Parts: sequence; structure tokens; C-alpha cells
Amino acid sequence: MQFKKVALLTLAALASQNLTGEGSSFANSPTPNRDTPQGNYKADRSSDTAPVPIQSVSAPETLASEQFTAGNARLEASQGWLMAAQPEFSVTAKSVAIAKPALDIAAVLKETWLAKLVELSADRSPQVREAIDAIALRTNVDPQSEGAFNNTVTLLNALLIVSTLLPGVTIAFFWLVRRLVVRELIADANKRLRGIGVMESELKTSSELSQRLKEELEAQMSAAKHSVEFIAREAELSRSSIDQIETLKSQFLMHLQVLLTEVYQTKSQTVQELAQIPAVARQEAIKPESQLEATNSRSNVVPFQKPQETLIADDYIKQGEALYFEGRYQEALVSFEKAILMNADIDEAWYNRGNVLVKVQRLEEAIACYDQAIGLNRDYYEAWYNRGNVLMRLQRYEEAAAAYDEAIALKPEEYGPWHNRAAAMGRLQRYQDAIASYEKALSIKSDDPEVWHTRAAMLGKLQRYAEAVASYDQALTIGADRYETWYNRGNMLWRLQRYAEAITSYDKAIAINPDKYEVWYNRGAVLGKLQQYEEAIASYDRAISIQPNDYEIWHNRGVAFGRLSKYVEAIASYEQAIAIQPQCYEAWFGKGETFAKLQEYEEAIAAYDRAIAIKPESYDAWRHRGTAFSELKQYEEAMVCYDKAIAIKPDNAEAWRDRGALLSELKQDSEAVASLSQAISIQQNLARNPDNSVQQNSSVANG
Repeated sequence: MQFKKVALLTLAALASQNLTGEGSSFANSPTPNRDTPQGNYKADRSSDTAPVPIQSVSAPETLASEQFTAGNARLEASQGWLMAAQPEFSVTAKSVAIAKPALDIAAVLKETWLAKLVELSADRSPQVREAIDAIALRTNVDPQSEGAFNNTVTLLNALLIVSTLLPGVTIAFFWLVRRLVVRELIADANKRLRGIGVMESELKTSSELSQRLKEELEAQMSAAKHSVEFIAREAELSRSSIDQIETLKSQFLMHLQVLLTEVYQTKSQTVQELAQIPAVARQEAIKPESQLEATNSRSNVVPFQKPQETLIADDYIKQGEALYFEGRYQEALVSFEKAILMNADIDEAWYNRGNVLVKVQRLEEAIACYDQAIGLNRDYYEAWYNRGNVLMRLQRYEEAAAAYDEAIALKPEEYGPWHNRAAAMGRLQRYQDAIASYEKALSIKSDDPEVWHTRAAMLGKLQRYAEAVASYDQALTIGADRYETWYNRGNMLWRLQRYAEAITSYDKAIAINPDKYEVWYNRGAVLGKLQQYEEAIASYDRAISIQPNDYEIWHNRGVAFGRLSKYVEAIASYEQAIAIQPQCYEAWFGKGETFAKLQEYEEAIAAYDRAIAIKPESYDAWRHRGTAFSELKQYEEAMVCYDKAIAIKPDNAEAWRDRGALLSELKQDSEAVASLSQAISIQQNLARNPDNSVQQNSSVANG
């Protein structure tokens, strides 16, 4: 017992000394100055060696922490070196540790069950009381500075002694704490398990809801699919119903037409019979209608009706054909419709009805009839051929060519489909196919001038002018009196620059039809090429007498007068062309050129300006405008015009030469030599490559 007491007192003394020393050192530590920058405010410091990156937004203020942060790991020394910083508490933490809440802690500790347990032990055991008193004497060194804190230390020392002397109480305490902790853990685990259960329930509910939504969506999709299929079926039925209605409508109209025709025929027969009845009998027959009805009602006599002859569908077809050849198309139409009403499966009745409808200009209905005939007989050649002809009249050339192809497949030796197919290809601008079809038609029938003529036209479209002339010659050999052949032959010879032969062809065309202004116009243009300007003007005058509103004729007439140096007449012709077509660039340019020849340069420049307004990139207008300004000694404006012309056509020697002459006039010899050298270089290049001179020497059309 004595040993136990000594051990307890020693342990208590040591604990009391350690606690007292720590409390004294802690209490006597210097209070930091609030004006001194703390490590926790590193964000407010500036460094000369490592600038702080600029943030895009303002950073929040840094608050003092109760513990030192990672930012305090290194501080900057006055010499610029980086040193390891000692960890220290912040101002706030120290003030909390030293302030008056220590009394509150002692009061709270006294109210705990441990404090009461210590007091109970001290009352029961004198040794515990002695140890507590000894500890109290050791800790109460300076009551003025440490009075409040020693009570807390004494209480803690007492608790340590109790836990040492009464291990059972300590074990019970920790067992109670463990039980409380386990209970809290179990409660928290149960709470979490309940939460998991709720989540599982919610997840299950969500899964079931998702499944229901999926099933509902699938059901709606299925219903929508059925609805679409139903609508499609209804649309198909509607189309079928529309077709049936159209068929019934057509049949009704046919019935109505037949009935009307029968009424008209009966009326005509009745009128003829009445004409043969004597006058007395006629007067007797023309009684008031009321009296006749009264007589019939009294006598109950049924009026006499003439019996109709019984006819079959073939009889109506033959009757309709006879009426068709007599030109009685309406009556023929009725006969064919009667045949169709009696038997709608006779392809010949549909075909003949289509032919009659073509005669009465009901082309769309005719195509429908041909389609009915083809539907009953796919190998009906005539129906295919006539269908193609009607489609040509309707300008449906692709469909017409397809119909002709079907006819050719049935009868490739027939001339008509090949000829008409070639015409369809020509309308579609498929000239090579057209020529091939014409040649196939000529292999079947070579004596048709129309085929030779149209073949030549297709060759002309392909710029095969010599072959075109040969084809026109072949057509003229078969039939020499066709105006169009001579006219087109002259055009092809013009393209070949065989001007004299072209004039001969135009004269032949004029001899056949002198009232075609196109021939006179082209004849005048070719005579202009031959420099026979007087005759050209005569041809233009004849064309103008037929067609006075063609501005091109007036323009070409002005060009011819200009070639004859009849400038006043030329200007009058140009002005007439401009009056008809104010946007005729050629007429404005020709007018300006004529004024320049009359040395009326102001008027010439005004005309060139109008021409340039219509065609701003006209090289000729800019160059001639520069020449007019040069003649007026307005050299700056002239230089601008020459530069513009050169910018448009830098490889044309004329503008370079004119520019060089102007620079020479201005005594700018070096630049003048450069421009003239450029003109000479271009001329030499053209001499070496004469093929390029065609475009360089081109000017406004002169007829």
C-alpha cells in the first residue's frame, strides 16, 4: 500500500509539473504585433523575383486560419534568400487560447460526472485527498497570473489520478464511450440503410415507370404506324376511286353525247317526215299540247315509236370510220363512243376515237384514248406512232421520242417514226442523234427533200457547213422550188465565205418568195462583205420596206453609207436604229465613229460615252474616244482613255501606238519610245503567230 501511494504521488507530481510548465511557457509567449504581416496573407505580399500571375477575375480575400497554411512554408528574407519558416499560431488562435473562456471550461468540467467522481473518491480515500492537495500546492505558484488556469489543471490532474487509482472506473468509462460510439454508428448505419432502402424503392419505382413509358411509347409508335398504313391504304383507295369517278364521268359524257346525238337525229327525221305530210294533216297534227294530252288521256293510246335497228360494236366502228373519212367528226365520235359503251375492250374503237379527238383539237383526251388502246394491245404500232405525233404538237418532246422508239421497236422498217424521232431530237438540241435518225430515215426513203433539208439544218447547228450545203443540194435536186432550202443554203455558203454563191442562193429564194425580209437583210450583209455597198443599201431598203422595226437593218445600212463616205445618211440610219433600240451599242459606236470622220469630235465623244455606258469594257470605244480627245488637244483625257483601252486589251498594238504618239507630242520621249516599242513587239509577235491576229483585228460588225 505504501509503494502504491508513492507511485501515485510521483506520477501525479510529474503530470502536474509537466502541465504547469507547458501552461507557463504558453502563457508567457509574446503576443504577435497585429501590424506585422503574417504568413497567412501571402496574397498581399509582393515578390521581386516571381511576379504573381494576373487572374481573369478578382480573387476572394484570404482569411486568417487557425493553423499555418501551405503558403507559409517559405518566407522571403531581407537579403532575398528563401528560408524555412517556423510554424506559428495566428493572431486569432492565440487570442482564443489566452482569453477568459478558460474559466468557463473549468466550470463545465466541474459539472461533469468525472469531477463528481474525483470528489467522491477524495471523500472516501484520504490518500487521494492528500495527492490532490499536493498537486494544488504545486500548481498555485502565481495566483495573480495563473489563478484561473490552475483550477483547470488541478481538475485534469485529479482526473488522471482517478483513472490511475480506479482502473475499473476508467474501463467502465471507455466501455460506456465505446457503447455510445457503437450505438451512434449502428444508428447511423441503420439510417443509411433506410436511405438505401428508400433509394432502392425509388429506383424500382423509376424502373417500373420507365418500363411503362417505354411500353406506352411502343404502343403509340405501333398505333402511329397503323395510322400511316391506314392513311396510305385510304389514299390508294381514294386514287382508285378518283380513277373510277373519272372513268364514270367519261362514260357519262359519252352517254350524254350519244343521247344528244340521237335526239338531234330523231328531231331531224321528224322534221323530214313532217315536211312530207300534207298541209291539212300538218295543221291537224299541230294541235295545242293540252288538247293532245287530254285526248291521249281519254283514249289511253300509247304514241308510236319507230323501232331501232339492232347494231353491234363493230357496226358502230365501221359507221364511225365512214363518217371520219367524210369529215363528219362529231358524228364519227358518237359512233366510236357507242362502240366503246357496248364493248370497252376493243382497242380499235379507242384508237379511232383518239384520231377523231385529234381532229377536233382535244389533244389530251386523244392521248388518253391512245393509252387505252395501248393498254389493251401493247403491240399497237399505229397507237404508239400517233401518240408520239400528238405529244410533238404538245411540245412534250421527250415523251414523243419515247413513243417513237416504241413504234420503231415494233416496225423498224417504217420511215415515219424515224423521221419524226429526228425532229424530236432536234427540238431537244441533240443534233447528233437527230442526224443519225435522219440518215436511218433516208436509208428507208431517200427521195424525201424534207429529210435532206432538215438534216442539213442539223449539220449547220454542228458547224459542219460543207456537209450542210451538200445536203441542201440533194434536197434541191429532189425538189428545187422550196424557198427555205435556198435561203438556208445561202446562209451556209456565207459561213464558208463563199459570198458569190451565197448571193445566188438568196436570189433564188427571193425569186420564189420576195416578201421575206430575212433574205433581203442577209443578202445586203453579204454584199457588204463583197464591198458592193450600193447594192447592199438597196437590199437593206427592201428589207426595211417589209420590216421597218428591225434596228439591226438600220445599223447595217448606216455602216454601208459610212463605207461610201455618206456620213450624213449614215448618222441618220444610226439614229433610226437607236430610236428603235436605245441600248444598241453598235449604233452608238458607229455614230461616234462617223462624227469623228466629220471632225465633229465633241459629238463623237458624246456618242462614245453612250456606247461605253452600255458596254464599259469596250476596247474600241475607249481607244476611239482617246483619239477624239487627242484631236481636241485634251491630252490628259486622251491618255486616260488609252490607258483604259490598254488595260482591257494589253496585247493590242493600236492603243500602244496611239499612246506613244501622244507622249511624243507631249515631249515625253522616253515613255513614248517605251509605248512604241511595246506596239512594235506586239506587231512582231502577231507576224510570227498570224492565228492570233483574228481577235486583235476584230472590230464592230460592219454588216
